[in-house]
Amino acid sequence: MDRYLNPFGAEWRNSNSVCALADGERHLGHIVKIGSSWHAFDATHFDEERNGFRSLGTYASLMAAKGAVEQARGESPGSITQFAGAA
Repeated sequence: MDRYLNPFGAEWRNSNSVCALADGERHLGHIVKIGSSWHAFDATHFDEERNGFRSLGTYASLMAAKGAVEQARGESPGSITQFAGAA
């Protein structure tokens, strides 16, 4: 997994089964591949039970799952820099 950090904004860090979105200070969201689906999570908000990250849904494609995380933080899908691995 690439750990390059851009001090100017959020970036994706990618591997084959987990991708994390973070900026210089915070973990913002992540997606996890389970089977053939990507599960997207907003790391800045609790789930309804307030015991984990808020789920943003399950997606068939990597880019759709990343887009859900980006939209949850007010970005245009696909507008955030990609680094290494599954991107």
